[in-house]
Amino acid sequence: MTLHFAERSIRGLCFAALLLTSFVTAFSQNVTTIVHDYDLTGAQLLLRSDDDNGYQQATYTSYCSSKTSCLYSYFASNGELELLLYKQSLRTVWITPNDLAGSEPAGPPAGYYSNNTSVRSDCFDQNGNIVPFWNVVTSSGNCKLGVTFDSGGTVYKLLMSPFPFSGPGDGTPICPSTGCPASGLATVTCNRVSNGQCVSWTIVPNSSTANANVANLYRESSYKGTTTWIFIGQYYNTFRIDVTNP
Repeated sequence: MTLHFAERSIRGLCFAALLLTSFVTAFSQNVTTIVHDYDLTGAQLLLRSDDDNGYQQATYTSYCSSKTSCLYSYFASNGELELLLYKQSLRTVWITPNDLAGSEPAGPPAGYYSNNTSVRSDCFDQNGNIVPFWNVVTSSGNCKLGVTFDSGGTVYKLLMSPFPFSGPGDGTPICPSTGCPASGLATVTCNRVSNGQCVSWTIVPNSSTANANVANLYRESSYKGTTTWIFIGQYYNTFRIDVTNP
C-alpha cells in the first residue's frame, strides 16, 4: 500500500510538472521575478515581497505543487510580464490598497495576499501598442503596473497605466461622469542586453510623470459573462521589481 501511495504521489508530481511545462510552452517563457521590500533610498515600499527565500526581498519562479496549485512567473506571448499566484497559499505578496491619495473611500486592508493574486506589467508605444519586455533595451517610462487581488470575496485591481483596460479580455472600466482620473505610470529599465534583446529589467514608479506613485483602484463586477471594473478612487503604490530571463 505504501508503494502504491508513493507511485500515485510521483504520478501526481509528474502531471503537475507536465502541466506547468505545457502552460509555459504554449503561452509564455519562464522568467525570474524578484520583489523588493525597500527602494534604493531605504524607504519601505507599499508593494513588497513575502521574504520567503531572501532578506528584504523574495524570488518568485514558476512551479506547481499540484495540478491545481501553481505559481507562474513568465512573459506572455505579447511580451507582458505576469506573476500569477494561482489557487495556492504558500507564496504571497504584500499589497497596500488603502494608502489614500486624496479624499477617497477606504480601500481594502493592507496585508499579504495569495490566492488568485496577480502582478502584471508591460510597456506601450505612443499609440497604445504593447512593446514586449525584451524589446525595451534602454528604458521606457510609458509602462503599466497592475495588481489584482481578492479581498473578502471581492476582486480588486490597483492599476497604473497610460492605456488602462486596453488589452483583450481586460474588461471595461465604469468611471464617474467626469471620467476616470489619470494615474501615475511605471518605468521599465533594461539592465543587460544579450544578442540584441534585453534579458534583465527593473520596474519602478515613473517619478517624473504627473500623478507619480498614484494608482487607480477598481472593483470587479461580472454580469452574464461581461466583466466591468468600477472605479473606487486613487491610492498610492510604490514598488521595485527585478526581472531576469530566464
